[in-house]
Amino acid sequence: MLFVVTTIVIAVAVAWYFNLLGGGKKPALKAAASASSPTSSPTSAAGPGKLSIPNSATIPAGASGAGSDAVILYASQTGTAAIYAKTLHKEGTVVGVPNRLIDVEEYSPSHLPDEKLVIVVVATYGEGEPTDSMKSFNDWLFDDSRMDNELEGLKYAVFGLGDKQYKFFCHMGVEVDRRMAELGAKRVYGLGQGDAGRTIEEDFEDWRKDLWPAVGHALGIPLKDTTDEPYEPELKLAFVEEGAALPYPKMMTVLEPTNRTPAWGTITISNELLKDGGAEKRSTKELAIDITGSHISYQSGDHLGVLPCNSDDVVNQYLSLLHIDSETAAKIVSLRDDRFKNVFPARVAVSEALKWYIDLSGVPKKSTLRAFAHCCTDANEKKDFLGLLKVTHDAQDKFRKLASKLRNAAGFLRKYQSCSVPLNLFLEAMPRMAPRYFSISSDQLTHPNAIHITVAVVADGVCTTMLAKMQVGDKVPVFVRKSNFHLPLRAKNRPIIMIGPGTGVAPLIGFMHRRRAWKEKGNELGDALLFFGCRNKSEDFIYEEFLGGCVSSGVLTTLDIAFSRDQVEKVYVQHRLKDHGDQIWALINEGGANVYICGDAKYMAKDVEATLLGIFQKQGGMSADKANDFIAKLEKNGKYLKDVWSA
Repeated sequence: MLFVVTTIVIAVAVAWYFNLLGGGKKPALKAAASASSPTSSPTSAAGPGKLSIPNSATIPAGASGAGSDAVILYASQTGTAAIYAKTLHKEGTVVGVPNRLIDVEEYSPSHLPDEKLVIVVVATYGEGEPTDSMKSFNDWLFDDSRMDNELEGLKYAVFGLGDKQYKFFCHMGVEVDRRMAELGAKRVYGLGQGDAGRTIEEDFEDWRKDLWPAVGHALGIPLKDTTDEPYEPELKLAFVEEGAALPYPKMMTVLEPTNRTPAWGTITISNELLKDGGAEKRSTKELAIDITGSHISYQSGDHLGVLPCNSDDVVNQYLSLLHIDSETAAKIVSLRDDRFKNVFPARVAVSEALKWYIDLSGVPKKSTLRAFAHCCTDANEKKDFLGLLKVTHDAQDKFRKLASKLRNAAGFLRKYQSCSVPLNLFLEAMPRMAPRYFSISSDQLTHPNAIHITVAVVADGVCTTMLAKMQVGDKVPVFVRKSNFHLPLRAKNRPIIMIGPGTGVAPLIGFMHRRRAWKEKGNELGDALLFFGCRNKSEDFIYEEFLGGCVSSGVLTTLDIAFSRDQVEKVYVQHRLKDHGDQIWALINEGGANVYICGDAKYMAKDVEATLLGIFQKQGGMSADKANDFIAKLEKNGKYLKDVWSA
């Protein structure tokens, strides 16, 4: 009896305590989860001159949409999808459509059936793959257990981002759009597709101009008439006393580093790989980065993510254009959201924030420029600036030409000299610095505490220029992004065919390291053919000595090199591949070989695939349709893998 009475007393006390804390409401945790209007990176405009930009505040996973008629989900790899989603978030708010903005990584897709309307802004990574942040959502959406009418009652629209240089252009956008309709959701606005290689800004502008009338009609919401209002920053700028020692603080954790919490690796090797850079003064570097104690795990074929910084010269240019004196530049800054959380990775000096967190060199988004245009004190400049950003063919053509000439935000600020942008608006509106990825040229079996990368230095390239200037002993923030571009772990004796001209050979060098480790442990290895290409044997035959050693040791069976400019008629890797047509067909058809292609997506990868299709038709006796089906089957079975990129 005493036990029962005691239990009742405790239960009453606990209930009273939580009622006191929560004001009679259910857990404060849920209230907090559904209360914010988040963001996580640079943002954009809502109609002319409107931009929204909190960087890192995100709605917790599964947050419900109390008070919202629409939810805007974004899946971004480089930050562009996030910028566009934030443009829509602000624009929807201005025209009177209550909405929430959520990084898809922070959203529980099981809440989709309870939403009224969803706008999905989704990027495609590589050859039709979901972005890192999209993987969980993608798994849920395409799970076979989903019911046919599971999303009945949900309305939606999709904008996909991609690059036409890749085979599967906007694949994730196309597939999400198709799958949501398949599950019973109602499309209220046509699928949009943006081509990052050419006209993505115009594609997005054209797509969104009639979006909100369609959304308003679908939700039964009368839209507000909007005017060309100036942008009001959503984040608060605060100067504080104490700052962090590093722009990305070291984390006391046993978890692997990520792009949000990178490790600081030390440069231990910085070698020039080219024998002669020629008249163009080309440079390709081999860098080794010590990862001791970082908890990083990797294998050849994975990618090293590097978080670059702007040069001091570029930072000083912007400090001058923003009229920031040396005293202010040295002040420690915190950029806070509505929950008083710093959206930057650390509290650092203003100059350091510009150096590490803001993309100062890229072509600015129109949404950013619209926010800047309202800062012009000269009425004529303001009118001209805003006119440049209109969604008309004439304005778009004019903008394209001017952006090509001015190149970055600094160019526009110099042109429109009365444009005086406040620091807090600038830090909000500008895009964040995105990581750059490099195929790893080593393997943890042979390099347990180091990662090697192969870097073709690009003139004015933010990251490659930074890496090229680094000396042994310098530190750089890094993390590893896992891939599926791997050797067959459980079939070491399976033949492999590798095609990688130029720096495309990088992951294949890593493969050789892994095969060497396997061979030294007594494993039987399958044949390995490498088709490498470069301009001249005397200039850019990189890793020549290493590859020669691989052939001598039996790690590499065949090394075939296309020197494109060592003879009158140019020869490329696809030509050398064609010359080995009989052997290639036998290895694939009879030996079950894996095929790996790495390098340029725009030309090389397409030319190599066309050559393979020709081999399947000639040596395999297939029709063109059968050859395409055959290569699709290889890809589906994980035997045709590509690690390709566009410049």
